[in-house]
Amino acid sequence: MSRLRVGVFAGGRSAEHEVSVASAEAVLRAIDRERYEPYLLYIDRDGRWLLPDGPAPRLDPGVSLAGLLGAASPAEEAALLRSHAAPVVTSSRGAEARASVGALADAIDVAFLVVHGPYGEDGTLQGFLELAGIPYVGAGVLASAVAMDKVVFKDLMRGHGLPVVDSTWLRRRGWVRDPDHAIRAVADAVGERSVVKPARLGSSVGMSIVHELSELPAALDEAFGYDSKVIVERYVEGARELECGVLGNEDPMVFEPGEVRSTHEFYDYEAKYVDGLAVVVPRADVEPELAAQLKELSLAAYRAVDCAGMARVDFLVTGETAYLSEMNTLPGFTTTSMYPKQADAAGIEFAELIDRLIELAMDRDR
Repeated sequence: MSRLRVGVFAGGRSAEHEVSVASAEAVLRAIDRERYEPYLLYIDRDGRWLLPDGPAPRLDPGVSLAGLLGAASPAEEAALLRSHAAPVVTSSRGAEARASVGALADAIDVAFLVVHGPYGEDGTLQGFLELAGIPYVGAGVLASAVAMDKVVFKDLMRGHGLPVVDSTWLRRRGWVRDPDHAIRAVADAVGERSVVKPARLGSSVGMSIVHELSELPAALDEAFGYDSKVIVERYVEGARELECGVLGNEDPMVFEPGEVRSTHEFYDYEAKYVDGLAVVVPRADVEPELAAQLKELSLAAYRAVDCAGMARVDFLVTGETAYLSEMNTLPGFTTTSMYPKQADAAGIEFAELIDRLIELAMDRDR
């Protein structure tokens, strides 16, 4: 019996490029090569597609995929972000990708996507694969796009009566034209203390906490460096950051809530990907009633966006009050990532998790 050809898509044009490469490395190391023949499809920061001329070789111990590709590691990228020297999203349109649709459809049977952020997690790559007729792991075009845009996601959650923190949003052009008006609008909507984020990016890239209004302009400039659309949320004092992984299509399962505890003021990019700066607890110490509430809200959000395959739903929790924060339809698969740790705590080892996700992709395609 021939092995299923799995195209592992990694890299991409977003600020989460390095995280994607680290996720791809974890998948390539864990995938069952008796059942699957993995191929690495790498998209560099300029949007160029490096198509494989054969199956991905096994990675020897001590050899990193980032090193082989000439990419930075997430820890190295954290230093670049700190110094504001990290590259931003490029404007390449990926002509190589357009020319490769037919070739890809002939070369692989299913796509395993670990391209985080814009141009990977936002429905664009999913739409490309739909056109090519290639089954793929994870959510479809609509769910990917909705979950990626924090403004649209929160509006949808409000429409379903699900709890989210008060927020407002700005366009770069409006901020540049009339910054005083923008600052007044933010203060009126969410107050003096706030959290500022690019609306369509993950891994806490470009995110800042504003303690007083005088800090808001710098926070907005930082976020607008990564996206033309920025969301500003009310700051929730003393909130715990709890997360629930979801796995499945029509009848999904929800993992028990996990918790992240950062040594930084919030769970920023550096805390996520530099060892020793955060603790990831796959099963948090929470009361059964709260755990049940978070799992119920996770399912409601998952179904509201018509998600499939997998997602990680993030919450801000104070006392007995839980707010839906974000949904990640392609959560990280790195060694420090919550999602595979939660699956393992639920009795699903990494190789089996890869199996299940591929099966879910093929099932949805059928």
